[in-house]
This record gives sequence, structure tokens and C-alpha cells, in this order.
Amino acid sequence: MDKTPPQSLKSDPPTSTLSPPSPGSCFINTMDGRLQRWFPLATLKYDGQRYLCHGRGGDSSSSPQIVHVTNGAEVWGADVTEETLDEWSNSPQSARNGAEKLKETFQCSSPVLDVQGSSAKLLFPKHSGNVTLCLFKLPVSEARAHVQSLIFDLTDRVWELEKLQKAEGAPTSASPVKVSQTPQSLLFQDLDSRKKGYGTSAPQLKKRIPGESLINPGSKSKKAARGVDFDDA
Repeated sequence: MDKTPPQSLKSDPPTSTLSPPSPGSCFINTMDGRLQRWFPLATLKYDGQRYLCHGRGGDSSSSPQIVHVTNGAEVWGADVTEETLDEWSNSPQSARNGAEKLKETFQCSSPVLDVQGSSAKLLFPKHSGNVTLCLFKLPVSEARAHVQSLIFDLTDRVWELEKLQKAEGAPTSASPVKVSQTPQSLLFQDLDSRKKGYGTSAPQLKKRIPGESLINPGSKSKKAARGVDFDDA
């Protein structure tokens, strides 16, 4: 009989499974740990109010994009997969990642917004019929944090665009550009050259010969007739 004591069975530790972000999630991390920023998609109108449609998500095909709609006080959101983006498009898309596909979809289509209390819908017109995306309302606390994050993300994008425009317009050290002269400085230079009698804009001054006619330069002036002098006769 084997008297070896029975060995205790050890169970493997439970593994956590990653689920797609919920419609109310406000922060999406990239592979390097940085937070992705929200980007604008379209401004829509419903019942006299304006709504900003914006999105954010991963660049890989496995991570869904997130679409949100807000009027500044309330927020509705939903996840959008790669397959859904292909259904929205009326033509083959040239974009490679999900974020670019999402932007291209909103640029090529004109979605219609329908808000019904705690839910909202985005209707994308297609040749075969409308494609609907259902969005769900975020809780008040999440909506407030979401609007705050959206404001700072859009502000950062505006500042970056302004810096880029200034950098493109500034002259480089390798090829310096001369500052263009103002019309006022050109006017003073022209007047100064006229006074000194040189320069391209100054006329060539010709010395007047004694007895030369002022009206017809180059010919001698004629003396006025004084009548008959009887003393010389």
C-alpha cells in the first residue's frame, strides 16, 4: 500500500478578460499608455439646439471607436466597430485605421440626429436605406467629466494648429527672406531721389542754355518787336 500523502491540488489564478469600452467610458489608452484625444466629427441640429458629434478610439481594427454627441450639458455615446464603419460607407474607403475611417464616414455622409430622452440615434443615409447608430445617455457625473475632457482636447488642437500656421509662415535661417517695404517707405525714397536728382524715378535735369526758349526747348527765344527806330535811319 502506497503511504505517500496525497498532493494538494492548486487552482490557477483567475484571469481577467478585457471587454470593449462602455458607451460611458471617457478615457481610452493607446498602446504606449497615452490618452487619446477627442476629435470633432460634425455639428448637428435637433429641435432648435446644436449638438457636437465627436469621436475617439484605437488605431487597431480590434479596438472599437467611440462616438459621442453632446449639447454641452448632456452626452450620448456608443461604440462603433470596424464592420459598422464599413456598413455606413457608400463607397470604398481609402482610410486605413479606424479613426480615419470614422472621420471619412462623417465627411462623406450627412447624418441625421434624433434625440429621445435617454437615447439618441444617428441615421446615415445610404443607397439601400438608412443605417442607424443607437447612442445611450451618460450619467450626470460622467457627462460632466466628458465635457470637461472634450473642451481641453479641442483647445489643444486649436493651439497646435495656430503653432503650425506660425511655423509655416516664419522664414527659416537657411533661406532668409527680406522684409517687404511698405508703400510709405517707398514714397519717401522716391521723394528723396527727386530732391537729389538721381534714381530711377527722378527725371534727368538738363542745364538750360542762355537765350533758349522755355516753351520750345532747343530753339532760341525771339525778341519782341519794338517798332521803327528813326534815330538809326
